[in-house]
Amino acid sequence: MNRTDRAAAGNRRRKAGFTAGFAAAVFGIGFMICGMGDPQNSGEVRAFGLGPGYDRLPYSDTYGSYQWALQNSGIFKLIGGEQTVLGNVLQDLGGSQKKKGPAAESDGSILSVEGVDLNIIPAWKKYDAKADKRRVVVALIDTGVDYTHPELADSIWVNEDEIPGDGIDNDGNGYIDDYYGWNFYAGNAEVFSGKEDNHGTHSAGTIAAARNGTGITGICDPAYVKIMIVKTLGTEAGIGTADNVAKAIRYAEANGASICNLSFGTGRYSEELYRTMKESGMLFVVAAGNGDEAGHGYDIDSKPVYPASFDLDNIIAVGNLQFDGQMDSASNYGKKNVDLAAPGSYILSTVSGGRYSYMSGTSMAAPMVTGAAALLYSYDPNLAITEVKGRILNSVRHLERLEGKTVSGGMPDVSAALAFSD
Repeated sequence: MNRTDRAAAGNRRRKAGFTAGFAAAVFGIGFMICGMGDPQNSGEVRAFGLGPGYDRLPYSDTYGSYQWALQNSGIFKLIGGEQTVLGNVLQDLGGSQKKKGPAAESDGSILSVEGVDLNIIPAWKKYDAKADKRRVVVALIDTGVDYTHPELADSIWVNEDEIPGDGIDNDGNGYIDDYYGWNFYAGNAEVFSGKEDNHGTHSAGTIAAARNGTGITGICDPAYVKIMIVKTLGTEAGIGTADNVAKAIRYAEANGASICNLSFGTGRYSEELYRTMKESGMLFVVAAGNGDEAGHGYDIDSKPVYPASFDLDNIIAVGNLQFDGQMDSASNYGKKNVDLAAPGSYILSTVSGGRYSYMSGTSMAAPMVTGAAALLYSYDPNLAITEVKGRILNSVRHLERLEGKTVSGGMPDVSAALAFSD
């Protein structure tokens, strides 16, 4: 049941107090696995090792077998340990150690469950065989993005009516040199500053990293799905304001975006942000949040987090699913306000400087759904953007542990969603 159905039934959402602005805490920001907790108080999530699957994903990308969200072979294992570098956490457990789960072993490790993934491989096969696909622009309103990363260089939207670096607003849209997008945090065209933009770079890779035989594989084909960089959060803490997020939304829509990823939130209600999203024709995919300062997820039906808790039909609010089919203990939840959960724990993707990193949080889960939405919308040119949410929620794979914690009680099943277009 989607938000339209709930509204018809009279289940309206609770609103918090009014305020002029907020500090937007990014959910899951940081190099390696570092997560933000309560929007008003930050917490840290430590990184642990996990191993690869044994079957290679399509497109033969080097680290594709570590992307459990795309193909979960059931041999991934979460092991107690200290934060470490990528080379040490990629651990081959071997097919002989494959076990069913979920389970916790005596050493405290957590085993994955085969098939707890997006079921995307059949969808990719259908997508690749389809002619006349739609080109889609996804707005990533976040930190900046390293558009020079080899995995992202051909995945980024550019403003073809602008001449970069000439100091002139060539297209007359009010933004000088916005060739790669705009930085609303600093008020200029610099959409990549370095390490502080790892969070947005990570999300971009999840959505549309190149299919080039190296690194990772994005959910979408970057030949058809492009990412618009709209930097709204600055510093390594990922701080922003409601005013700038609203401006970023208007900019994105005016420049052709149809889907918008928002991996941040606050406990403070903003009427301007609510109105801007309500009046927008875009679909918003929003992170539900990573719990309180102790890292304990909470019910955002009773303690709202915005924009996830806005009562709007064009929002999909996303919780964080572990690879054993359970919601991560740090993920917020809500049977009215969180639509579904998607893979968000120990997600390998791109970061600045041509590198790769694991990150965890609902910030990593939201781009999974954003990528799924963009793939569906691109595949079927007759599909209205207002129909994409229903396709996703009506085709979820139901998981017992998500019942009562999400609206749909499930996780995305991309192939099942794509089947609606047959």
